[in-house]
Amino acid sequence: MTDASARPAVSGRSQTDDPALAERRRQARKAVVAASIGNGLEWFDVIVYGTFAVTIAKLFFPTADETASLLLAFASFGVSFIMRPLGGILIGRYADRAGRKAGMLVSISVMFLGTLLIVLAPTAAMIGVAAAVIILVARLLQGFAAGGEFGTATAFLIEYAPHRKAFYGSWQVATQGAAMLLAGLFGFFLNNFLSQQSLESWGWRIPFIFALLIGPVGWYIRSKMQDTPEFLTMTPSASPLRETFIANAGRLWTMVGVVALGSVGIYIALFMPTYAIVNLGMPTEGALSQRSYSAW
Repeated sequence: MTDASARPAVSGRSQTDDPALAERRRQARKAVVAASIGNGLEWFDVIVYGTFAVTIAKLFFPTADETASLLLAFASFGVSFIMRPLGGILIGRYADRAGRKAGMLVSISVMFLGTLLIVLAPTAAMIGVAAAVIILVARLLQGFAAGGEFGTATAFLIEYAPHRKAFYGSWQVATQGAAMLLAGLFGFFLNNFLSQQSLESWGWRIPFIFALLIGPVGWYIRSKMQDTPEFLTMTPSASPLRETFIANAGRLWTMVGVVALGSVGIYIALFMPTYAIVNLGMPTEGALSQRSYSAW
């Protein structure tokens, strides 16, 4: 028997020429775009607040003590974390029943509403304590949206992937890094090229307006996507929450620990420019440029 006769017959078309597989890959790439634009902008909305915390503290949480004002500004940032588990549970449960696409449309819509409140919020000089309340409500909405976005967008990416599911899912975290870089660049250029008066008057709102304008683009792209092939073929669970907390408890708490460790590093990096500006006297543009380099 020769080597040629031992080889299997060639079918005439390789697996890479399979039209169904090629279409699945094309749809997976579109899913990356749909998830990344919305996910990146949602995390940008979250992170850019910390970038301009010093300015926001002065405008919305004015007190006789600048440190106390800054603590109040970061308290409103931190309180949004209370809403993230709630957003993950409620939007995630909705996505398990109505589809990943539906869940992602809800999360980006809620984030848009929270960002709109920040863009339009009058300062404390205009309406007093009510200004801080508006910012607090906006941050709670953003935290709720971010919590729902995290799991839903990841599931959307993984379920659309025909192969290399971990690679496709990694775009969720990669867009968070891109959001941190973009927020740092906004902070650097606005602090470098605007006067302090202009920055406090209108400049700090520019990144939020940017997110507000791009947000509908992400919503539109998501609305045009079909739901994931895996979701369309699976039988919806009658009790997704019970299955998550009981049947998958080990995996759930493992992921809670892994995500918590990663989040610690991200939010330390987010706070460090503020610490460098307030406590070390470092120029604002220099502190923000260093964070942009680290995100890059």
